[in-house]
Amino acid sequence: MAANPAFRFFYVAWAFMECLLFGGLLYGWGSLVFILKRDGVYSGLCEVFENQNRTVVESSISTVRPHALNGSNSIVSYNISTSNSTSITHHHELATKKSGCTEQDNRLVLVFTIGSMLFCAGTAVMGQINFKFGTRVTRLCACAILIIGALLTGFTSQDIPWLIFPGLTLLGIGGIPLLMTNMQFSMLFTKGSSTVVSMLSGAFDASSGVMLIVKLVHEKGVELKWSMLVIAGAHLLTLVNSFLFLPRGFISKPAPKVVVEDATVSEAGVELILKKKQSTEVNGTSQPIEEEVTFHPQADNKEPALPPIMSCILSPVYILHVIWLSILQLRFYYFIGSLNTWLNALLGSKEEVSFYTNVALYAMMCGLFTSPLAGMMYDFNKRFFINSRSVLRRNLMPAVIPLAFTSMLGIVLSILVLFHSVDVLYPSFIFNTIFRSFIYSIGAAYIGVMFPSEYFGMLYGTMIILSGVISLAQYGLVSWAEASGYSVVNYFLIAFMATSLVHPLYQWYACRKAEKEGVIKGED
Repeated sequence: MAANPAFRFFYVAWAFMECLLFGGLLYGWGSLVFILKRDGVYSGLCEVFENQNRTVVESSISTVRPHALNGSNSIVSYNISTSNSTSITHHHELATKKSGCTEQDNRLVLVFTIGSMLFCAGTAVMGQINFKFGTRVTRLCACAILIIGALLTGFTSQDIPWLIFPGLTLLGIGGIPLLMTNMQFSMLFTKGSSTVVSMLSGAFDASSGVMLIVKLVHEKGVELKWSMLVIAGAHLLTLVNSFLFLPRGFISKPAPKVVVEDATVSEAGVELILKKKQSTEVNGTSQPIEEEVTFHPQADNKEPALPPIMSCILSPVYILHVIWLSILQLRFYYFIGSLNTWLNALLGSKEEVSFYTNVALYAMMCGLFTSPLAGMMYDFNKRFFINSRSVLRRNLMPAVIPLAFTSMLGIVLSILVLFHSVDVLYPSFIFNTIFRSFIYSIGAAYIGVMFPSEYFGMLYGTMIILSGVISLAQYGLVSWAEASGYSVVNYFLIAFMATSLVHPLYQWYACRKAEKEGVIKGED
């Protein structure tokens, strides 16, 4: 069944709910790790170090020394340095708590690091499946994967803690195809398509709030496994979209209205190059655009030929975009992965850590409102370049300001966390939410605009896996922070974020050059 444009708003609403409930469960790690620690997952690491330190403490207690009383050899007293022993014992208990909990934290950070990296790899695999087999097969695979991931996560316990590794990974891999496939609905809109993409990305972002709800009910006594069973069962609702709303294959971009003038045709091999004038709708107004387009003469409707996918992957606009997203995603993943450890180091109190963990997740849920801002910024900029002589400038230039703005958000976030104060927590959470919204909204909208819709899953998946490899560095950053302090790492991240500005600056230069060449050719 093909999507009917008349119901496009209903489709978007359904897709929005899918992404909101199941898309980005991986990003609810801040709440999930709190649950896992309450349930004693990997607490055995703390007990091992506690036993080791207790042995050291006992061997450090002063030996009993006999002393004669009033010079008599028959009456003996024993001098035991109890105060020193108590002090040593207390010292080692504190060391044990710190060392043990650090080992547990490190193992759980490793869970998120591996899970997020394999999530990126899985996204690339799902992109391949989407490209070769279409939308329906992709979504059916994703449905099975997410349900398995939910069950593995739910049955993670102190006795079988390793289940969280595949569980978290599969939750991520099963969620991203919902965003990937639902973005096709933006093709049904002649204007505001980037805003639709951003809305879905915002819902994907806010789905981290599902894990916050799981955390809140867990504190009321509901076991993790029951919450995950509910999520697994509810996920079957995505089959409605898979079979009734989305096509088996793909929703293609609407073809522009074309009027061929002076049908001068030059034939080369199996292709025809036609001089044509086409119109596109911007803010309800039809705008004329002149350009050359290559057609296959064998096609009855003479649809434009798709470029080879490798030419898209190897193009500078795509390579720089992958590098840009990789840099910014590492900043975001490091913030999420180290959130619990950072809050523990800053606050110390378990109650305060729980409170601010909730605040961070509440803030991320606001991605529902901040992500559309990214798409609106993108769509708003299009009107300024619609009359550009160069096709490259017309398509690419609207992305330059949003790309640069996202990089600046990452720099501001890195500056905020430099301050070792509770006062920066709220603004840090706010900037992290806006930052994350712009990363993935602009990241996806850029690919949707610059490349054919049939290649979206493949290109998006390739971008995510390459950025996932870079994201493995977050574990090294956490270890570096524990050894040298968070400030040193954040100074590095400020400089690292600044390198992402190369992407928008290069695109601006390329657009300026293309427009200048277009003007010269027009004068000739």
